[in-house]
Amino acid sequence: MSFEEMSKTRDDEDFVVHKRWYESLPRPSWKRFERIETDHPWFEVYRLPSDIYALYEPGQFDEVISYLVLGEYRAALVDTGNGIGDMKGLVEELVDLPITVVNTHSHGDHIGMNHAFDEVALFDTPYSRDRAQRGRSVQEMAHCLFEGMVWKPLPKGFNPAAYRVPPFRVTRWLRDGDEIGLGGRRLEVIHAPGHSPDSICVLDGENRLLWTGDSFYNAPLYFYSAHTDFDQFVESCGRVVGLFPRYDWLLPGHNETWVEKGILRRVFNAAKEIRDGGGGDYREGVRDGIPIRRYDYDGFSIIVRAT
Repeated sequence: MSFEEMSKTRDDEDFVVHKRWYESLPRPSWKRFERIETDHPWFEVYRLPSDIYALYEPGQFDEVISYLVLGEYRAALVDTGNGIGDMKGLVEELVDLPITVVNTHSHGDHIGMNHAFDEVALFDTPYSRDRAQRGRSVQEMAHCLFEGMVWKPLPKGFNPAAYRVPPFRVTRWLRDGDEIGLGGRRLEVIHAPGHSPDSICVLDGENRLLWTGDSFYNAPLYFYSAHTDFDQFVESCGRVVGLFPRYDWLLPGHNETWVEKGILRRVFNAAKEIRDGGGGDYREGVRDGIPIRRYDYDGFSIIVRAT
């Protein structure tokens, strides 16, 4: 749900609505899990089933969720957040294991602290190679700190004027079907382009879990910027729905976690209808000079180019 692709104008109707986003917090669904107190108050940390920590950043509009997945001799960090909080310090407080970062894609709110880790795995595309080499500049990340985008106190030592995503080194370029071994636990890479060219889902078949990154979360799904491809998303969503026999729960990259998989079939059916000229009622608007249509459904929305 990166704000990268949303209008930056202060009089944008949606932005005015979003300025009140924090009034819906705390999200009731998080009460299902044990909250872990840490020395890093920017994050809310929750213990999930199957030896997983959810590292939640509700103080900023994107409400990014990263995940620390424990194996016997290694842990995977699924995404590194938006880079405002000290993700490395938090992870080191939680576990004493070597860490491999596994990025679901290379948008700035998911690679924010990649540079702090020695081992980073990212899906191999020209798009992701460019992101790793350049990082994201102060200008490109400034939207995360717009008025109304942050409600919690920023972490001590954080300098808003210098906020950026530094370049980082990728130690393993992933391909579709690759496996990441953690010792007694294997994570499988499922290429799922659409939200971005390098988007992946991460499957833990033994524990019946699927990390979806930004391919699904309970909020508007954006498909109108230059690097999105709605047709690819429909194909990817259909592929992931076809894997239903291998997982039960979705672990998205924003807002809420541990979501029942059934909603993904509804997303797929809605996306097919929109692609084929249906989809029901919609609202029209303009974002960054691009005509858009927004289709609202129970639990999610889909925003596409009007053309």
